[in-house]
Amino acid sequence: MTWKILLLLNCLTVLLLSPASCVDRGNFKTCNDARFCKKHRELKSDDHIHELLVDSVTASSAGTSISGTVKNLKTNDELLLEVYGVRDRTVRIKLNELNPSRKRYEVEMSLDGTPDYVPIKMEKQHGQIQLLLGDTIHLTLHPKPFRIDVYEEGTLLSMLNADNLLLIEPMRVKPGKVQRFVSWISSFVPEVDEKGADHGEDHVEEENHEGGNEVKDEETKQDDAPAHEEERREEPWEETFKGHVDSKPFGPNSIGLDVSFIGFDNLYGIPEHADSLRLRSTKANGDPYRLYNLDVFEYELNNPMALYGAIPFIIAHSEKHTLGMFWNNAAETWIDIDYTTTSTGGSTMFGDSSSQPKADTHWISETGIIDIFLFIGPKPADVSRQFTTIVGHPYLPPHAAIGYHQCRWNYNDQKDVQTVHENFDHYDIPMDVMWLDIEYTDGKRYFTWDAPKFANPDEMIKNLTKFGRNLVVISDPHFKKDDNYFVYKDLKDKDFCVKSKDGGNFEGWCWPGASYYPDFINPAVRDWYAELYSRETFKDAWTWNDMNEPSVFNGPEVTMHKDNIHIDGLEHREVHNIYGMAHVMASFDGHLKRHNYQLRPFILTRSFFAGSQRHAAVWTGDNTADWNHLKIAAPMLLSLNIAGMTFVGADIGGFFKNPDAQLMARWFQAAAFVPFMRNHAHIDTRRREPWLFDEQSMFVMRDAVRARYTFLPFWYTLFFHANQTGAPLMRPLWYEFPKDSTTFGMDDEYLLGNALLVKPVTEENSKQTEVYFPGDSSENWHDISSLQIHKGGTKASIDTPLQKIPVFQRGGTIIPRRFRVRRSSILAIEDPITLSIALNDEQIANGSLYLDDGITRNHLEGDYVFAKLELKDNLLKSRVVHPSKKYQTKVWLERVYITGFKFKPSGVEIHELPAGERKPLEFFYDETNRVLTVRKPGVNMGKGWAIVIRP
Repeated sequence: MTWKILLLLNCLTVLLLSPASCVDRGNFKTCNDARFCKKHRELKSDDHIHELLVDSVTASSAGTSISGTVKNLKTNDELLLEVYGVRDRTVRIKLNELNPSRKRYEVEMSLDGTPDYVPIKMEKQHGQIQLLLGDTIHLTLHPKPFRIDVYEEGTLLSMLNADNLLLIEPMRVKPGKVQRFVSWISSFVPEVDEKGADHGEDHVEEENHEGGNEVKDEETKQDDAPAHEEERREEPWEETFKGHVDSKPFGPNSIGLDVSFIGFDNLYGIPEHADSLRLRSTKANGDPYRLYNLDVFEYELNNPMALYGAIPFIIAHSEKHTLGMFWNNAAETWIDIDYTTTSTGGSTMFGDSSSQPKADTHWISETGIIDIFLFIGPKPADVSRQFTTIVGHPYLPPHAAIGYHQCRWNYNDQKDVQTVHENFDHYDIPMDVMWLDIEYTDGKRYFTWDAPKFANPDEMIKNLTKFGRNLVVISDPHFKKDDNYFVYKDLKDKDFCVKSKDGGNFEGWCWPGASYYPDFINPAVRDWYAELYSRETFKDAWTWNDMNEPSVFNGPEVTMHKDNIHIDGLEHREVHNIYGMAHVMASFDGHLKRHNYQLRPFILTRSFFAGSQRHAAVWTGDNTADWNHLKIAAPMLLSLNIAGMTFVGADIGGFFKNPDAQLMARWFQAAAFVPFMRNHAHIDTRRREPWLFDEQSMFVMRDAVRARYTFLPFWYTLFFHANQTGAPLMRPLWYEFPKDSTTFGMDDEYLLGNALLVKPVTEENSKQTEVYFPGDSSENWHDISSLQIHKGGTKASIDTPLQKIPVFQRGGTIIPRRFRVRRSSILAIEDPITLSIALNDEQIANGSLYLDDGITRNHLEGDYVFAKLELKDNLLKSRVVHPSKKYQTKVWLERVYITGFKFKPSGVEIHELPAGERKPLEFFYDETNRVLTVRKPGVNMGKGWAIVIRP
């Protein structure tokens, strides 16, 4: 059978899989299938002892870093160690080959500019290197065995290489049988000498100027090489999986390092996995957690398999401290977790000994360098700020993007889109965005339209936008091989394609069949792709970047071959996990350029890496109409949020299979209280717009969407805070209550900001659900529907009839809301505000409100209003801390609703500031529920004011 027939069968297998199918685990590697993972995992602590050569350690002229040589005593390989002080209690540690035969790839795309380096003091004491960052952060560099200890105020927090698992396999040149291939690749790669300087071409053939590190292929090496050289020579160069051969032209060149967190027994992060929020131990059973962006069809739950995105960021948390670490590497990565205890001396820098928990991690990547950022905290919010300062804060989306989205694969034609749009109005359900999947195109050719079905796309888009709605269309990163297709022809003519290992354009299969893939790692390719969004019929549509792991139906693990070639001779294995991110960067830039940088983009991506939050939203991919998939959504979204990716959601109802009415209703309720709310389904599923279910279920779904829209001012303010500080929108309970150990393993309820506690109903036929209320007895939690108040540190069984969404407002918070029903959010952006105030025991509450035009990027120029709200001593005040002369809001205060208020006032009056005008206000006091309602204060929310409540 010819390879072309095999290729076609493989593609058809993917295309024709029924929605009832599950992921085929055999198509994806385990650690044992990935030779580098297996090798590192089998290392023993005495296999590779490293020594820091103390005399080699020097400080930089700027005083912001130190560098030195670390030697592998078994192989004599030498590594370059660099340690940097970074502003805001952050340390960067890098390990690389000192004299690489080929420059190793270092990821820059993930970083939001160059880190702000600060002085780090160095002292050599008793044969050790002591580093001091600020007044409290202290690092000890132990020479032999090489180890780095990290202290905060004398307490040991972390140890690097405590188990001696550090290993960087040196780059090599493949034997002569493929030397011509190596020469071709080398033509892309600048030479690097022992100091990392570029020297041009053909470096793999030359010697360094000390003459002791000659780089030749394996066939020219001495027959009397040391044992470790024999081991390297005997190790297979090529690796085969499911019939796919990885040529590995530079040999196995993996990296690995163990990092221990001392005093911690709770680890979180490293998304994306369909697993619990708290990372489980992997050392004893099963595989490590894997980070390798893949197109996984109907993924399994509760396992560490790789999914669509990768953020190699981990948080260690205890009652005393929170610590973060970012492993800045874009290659395939595995992370082993092991929870243990330590009773050895050295729990403090003074050598005290005590038994305490310890969380061990082992980081293993196929290639690249070790590039670690340690974020010293000490609180969860500090770690979020420190991490997103390095990789970038989430962008502020257009207001409409936080509304309700309606999607399926596929809406049939232009009339179908119009009918769905009209039915949302008919059934009085708010909706902001309609979506079109791949069938809108002319034969899966992106940036084209199927003319018979979508004859006038401009008219279709205008029919949405004139009602305040928007359209999203899909644009995947593969282009149909067709000389009559303008995008493909331009891509090929400009030589912008990813290359196969033999230097030709890589051809893979995806939805269109045979396809070429742009090399988005190349900035010129990203510029070219960005221009496509300015095409007349696409310039007013938002974008969905799917299949950008990248998905290659006939490739190994349904993705691109690792020995494919990108710009400058980079192998795909080096950049795999940032390919999708680079795709989105191009789309984001295209959105900006087409409207002269005036309008905010909205892009949804399936593949992502650390830093993707600067450009896009993310969803959890191909989930299933199943109660367990509804249940796993919360921990998956929480994991993404604490890793900086805040604009996230899971498709309502599940992408595969057909949800019944109850599952659909409960999913709508859950989705109303996550950052991204989209209803989406597979082409083979039944239509599932809300009005197609029974009337009672439709009303429940409608009520859930309407509830979402009442909270949009609160959501929008949360998005602003995330944009400013990196704080997650969805937060684990321990994020706000770091000393409440009961919350450390919980992921079935969560907080929105610091104000709302949400417990989705994820059990079929549920009549009650148990809710834990975090904090101590001083905390009050107000049920937003029943008004019942629950004390912190307690559990309660909450009745959950189908109409009930268990949501509780924290005492001491003020939430801005809007209650007027509009067809879309942008039509309500000037509607009045209601302040929902839940009091604590001291009768105090605080909150904030962010307002702008919701569309443009003028907020970057300061054109917005930000007000801080406070109720204390019976005085409710709004203080505008960021006024704007250009942006003049018409938003006014319609109502104040205060729960937990202890007395009936004798009067209420409004004071407008600074004019000092006063007027009495209508109010009503519900003595039974202790609720005070103040009607129509009428004051503009862009100005300062005060409401006096008189006893």
